[in-house]
Amino acid sequence: MNTQNAKTYWQNKKGDLTLNIKIPKIIFGPIIAVLIAMLLSFVLSDTSIESLAPVDSRNLEFENIGKNSESEIFSKNLYSGPFAILDGTYGVDDTVFLIGSEIPVNSKGTIDFIRPDGKIHHSFPFDGSKSAVNHYFTPVSSSDLRECLDCEFFGTWTISFRSDEGISYSSINFEVIDE
Repeated sequence: MNTQNAKTYWQNKKGDLTLNIKIPKIIFGPIIAVLIAMLLSFVLSDTSIESLAPVDSRNLEFENIGKNSESEIFSKNLYSGPFAILDGTYGVDDTVFLIGSEIPVNSKGTIDFIRPDGKIHHSFPFDGSKSAVNHYFTPVSSSDLRECLDCEFFGTWTISFRSDEGISYSSINFEVIDE
């Protein structure tokens, strides 16, 4: 048996059985890469016990981290747990984007959008066992001003979270101004 054949055949101790066990090395590369990726994903997971802690009753505003333009944009974001809006001041016909990501699986409830006069403008459900919450609406449009003369649209709006299950979240406030 030459050297090449010796590498591709294995013989048991008694010498009476041969078995071809040619295994290409290319199979091991992807398997090892997947295992390393899974290990890194597990180790570097950003879910922590602190992120599941209940939020206190204050309104939370993301603080300015640095002095570059990107952090200045982030400093205007308003957060409550996994929920955020992109700005704190809106005008007529502006759109509010409410984003909720990484909502704990056991969190369920309703998000109420409350006008300055204390009346619920509309409600929207949230459920952590489903996909993320992405909701947008216009607090006051030009047509709203013509159709509802008694409604109070300008002032401080509140986004309130009523939890049926799981964690309670504090409210988020934003201003609607008459331009």
